[in-house]
Amino acid sequence: MDAEDMIKKYWSEDGKLKQYPAKKMLRESVLRMLAQKFEQGRIYTEKEVNAVIQDSILFSDHELIRREMFMYRILGRLRDGSQYWLEAAEDASQVK
Repeated sequence: MDAEDMIKKYWSEDGKLKQYPAKKMLRESVLRMLAQKFEQGRIYTEKEVNAVIQDSILFSDHELIRREMFMYRILGRLRDGSQYWLEAAEDASQVK
């Protein structure tokens, strides 16, 4: 069973994340799938990033998802957190 099959159970039928995986490999795969909700080349405010994430998950910890997307270098941001962007398309589209 590959990572894609393993993470299917974390998604609802309408494509929202139901639960955040405990295993690191699965987390990164889930985050990269969520990255598909962001537009390449667009600059987002923190509020906009939060809204995209909140619309994509069925639990309340959007801050955790935002921080982890930055930590895994899926999202880039300015030091003050005023601007966010999707990192390079080839990096964001890879599901490990």
